Amino acid sequence: MRRRGLVLSGGGFFGAFQAGAYERLGEFDCVAGASAGALNGWAIASGMPARQLQELWLEAARTARAGLHWPRYFGDGVLETDRLEAMVRRLVREWRPRVDFGVVVSQGLAFRQTLVRNGEVDSDAILASCAVPLLLPAKQVGGRLSVDGGLRDACPLWAADEMGAETIVGVNVWTHLPWWWLHRKHRGVPRPNVTMIEPAERLGALRRSALATPEEVAEWIALGRRAASDVFARQ
Repeated sequence: MRRRGLVLSGGGFFGAFQAGAYERLGEFDCVAGASAGALNGWAIASGMPARQLQELWLEAARTARAGLHWPRYFGDGVLETDRLEAMVRRLVREWRPRVDFGVVVSQGLAFRQTLVRNGEVDSDAILASCAVPLLLPAKQVGGRLSVDGGLRDACPLWAADEMGAETIVGVNVWTHLPWWWLHRKHRGVPRPNVTMIEPAERLGALRRSALATPEEVAEWIALGRRAASDVFARQ
């Protein structure tokens, strides 16, 4: 049987779309994620039920707050992250990937994307992958200061290639980014071994990816579930 891989993009609270799509995705031999996709990827690779992952996003929306502080050290951000850090550390403590798992982080002045795999992935690696510069604090990963894994390629399909996947499913929620974003969407000749699941329309204003209501999260979950069902129905 061909090795099947899943790649999950960044997207902040838009990651709830991926939690909805997860219901229709099936099983994978390897999973990779960037930013919010790293958090979802850990849960999916660990076998967390889709409904439980969706509830995690709903709970995050219910408890989210826009707390600010002055950066306390080099690499720190201005947003309060106590709740995010607690959620990620609890997730890593209570769940453990059952399949090959990777997190993409960005390192160095050029934001070079680096894949961190399996035993090298911990809560700091996931938090680093979520760390939008100036907003969320960078973390040390492999001895290097690391930030948001989706800065240069929001849905890093190359990570699944590196993990040996022969067929790939990508769930990309960053389809309507502003022109000034560093992100480059995966382009080039269409790959017959890649199936992309993306929202048909913009999920919301960029700021909603940082602070969303439970009602918005529930809507994005439903959109993800429907989008994945539509894609696989056409195959």
